Amino acid sequence: MIYCPNCGSELIFDTASQMMICGYCKNRLDPRLITDNASNDAKTESHYDSYAYVCPSCGAEIETTDKNDAVGFCPYCKGSSMIFDKLRQDWIPDGIIPFKITKEQCKQLYCAEVKKHFFVSRKYKDPALIDSFRGIYMPYCRLTGVIDGPVSLRARSKETYIGNDYYKTDYYDLRCNTHCTVTERIAHDASAAFDDHISERLGVYDETELKSFNPAYLSGFYAESGNADMNEYAYLAQDEMKSFISHEFENTPAMKMVTDAGSLTIEHDNAENVIPIQIVSSKRRLFPVWFMSYRRGKKITYAAVNGQTGKVAADLPLSPIKILITAFVISAIIFGLLMFAVDYLPTVPATATLGVCSMLGFAGMYVLQHCYIRTVGLALHQKEMTQKLPFGFIFQSIVGAASIILVTTDGTYQKYRYMIGLVLGAISIGSLILHYFLSQSNLTGKIKKINLTSMSMQSNGILIEAKKFNKINALMRAVMFLTLIAFIPLIIINDQSNAFYYGLAAIDAAELFVLTLMHIMFQSRIAERRLPQFNKKGAAYDKI
Repeated sequence: MIYCPNCGSELIFDTASQMMICGYCKNRLDPRLITDNASNDAKTESHYDSYAYVCPSCGAEIETTDKNDAVGFCPYCKGSSMIFDKLRQDWIPDGIIPFKITKEQCKQLYCAEVKKHFFVSRKYKDPALIDSFRGIYMPYCRLTGVIDGPVSLRARSKETYIGNDYYKTDYYDLRCNTHCTVTERIAHDASAAFDDHISERLGVYDETELKSFNPAYLSGFYAESGNADMNEYAYLAQDEMKSFISHEFENTPAMKMVTDAGSLTIEHDNAENVIPIQIVSSKRRLFPVWFMSYRRGKKITYAAVNGQTGKVAADLPLSPIKILITAFVISAIIFGLLMFAVDYLPTVPATATLGVCSMLGFAGMYVLQHCYIRTVGLALHQKEMTQKLPFGFIFQSIVGAASIILVTTDGTYQKYRYMIGLVLGAISIGSLILHYFLSQSNLTGKIKKINLTSMSMQSNGILIEAKKFNKINALMRAVMFLTLIAFIPLIIINDQSNAFYYGLAAIDAAELFVLTLMHIMFQSRIAERRLPQFNKKGAAYDKI
């Protein structure tokens, strides 16, 4: 705790003004100029004093510089109490980025993010929940590596035509000896309690605003001491350093002379590149995070806001009730339009209703699976799985629906309408199946092959849920797909009663409804986490 030199009251770091403010006399001081003995000691000694609080439920620890601060609940498991442990001596970090985002700004940013997601449950907008955001300085680590020895980069020449439809490409190993030091450009969180899945989504901190550490910045906030083994990030740091060095070497005068003379292109991601990097040191820094958790039974969700940039990373489970109401409203509108067409447009038969419902079923299957793949891709950083819904699919679906209407309705030039409808329908449905659905099936298959290594606990949990869900999802999709294919000849033949076709349309709608419910439950499950359990060495979540 740091005291005011005027009145002796406690000084608190004010985020808005970046100054230390006395709560009693309103005196303002620059944190860098604090003359308090504890602060001065921190500038010269290798440790500073902090007071630890331990959660009796999950074992998580947070620290504060104020021994009178009563921590009422655990930020990680929402346990009802935190037990004061003891005075500790913590290592001085290499630097600190002070909070720039105030708590009010944090709450506004979080609310703005929740509003973007219409189907999020109302409980995540509860003012009492939002007010529970806490400012925590999370430990981050930046690794440094040394390259000392021969470097070999794979390069290829331009493709040349040698006749008879044959082309030739030459490959070379570009070698040199070097000695240099490389500092990693991406910092990794050093807290076993702070899931990598959240820290990655918070984005990169601007380290040009890094300050020399002073305990004054911690006043009014909490901190994590950092207990993660940074060797876990060594391979990530090495990969980033190799990519950086490879591009840097490409731009050196000697290397450019060689590549330009031979028209060579360096393959930066080639597995045969040899860049001997040894991690030699790491720097520990404290970065600001606004953190909030919501617990329901044995599940918990987290929300975090970058205390410097304001970027939000939150688990936001969907509300099944909101989705069901929306689905009912949309279904009622579509059903009403179809009934209007049947009652007031005599040329629109029941087969047209079944045909349009079938195309909606096809489109719905694709869109739901697209959301499933995109969700998994975003969680696991698989770029090829995060593409937006293709416009071509939407266009082909509209053409398919129009072709069915042409085939099933009567009118002028009926014979030509029928033939045009058949041709358009065959092209559009064939394109949907062979191009879009087949491509989507390949992406779904890649999810099965993803390994669980090198991922955060939450990412592992999402992948496990995705693989479990994919089994029952594939079965339901197969049943629905075969049903929709079987409807096509029935629509073309048109030798049954209207009630028969309306019944088939109802079956189609019911199948799509069940498939939608399955995807809703999946999206809700992956947004929630199991309650964490920590041990003395770090994080050890319940086995999934």
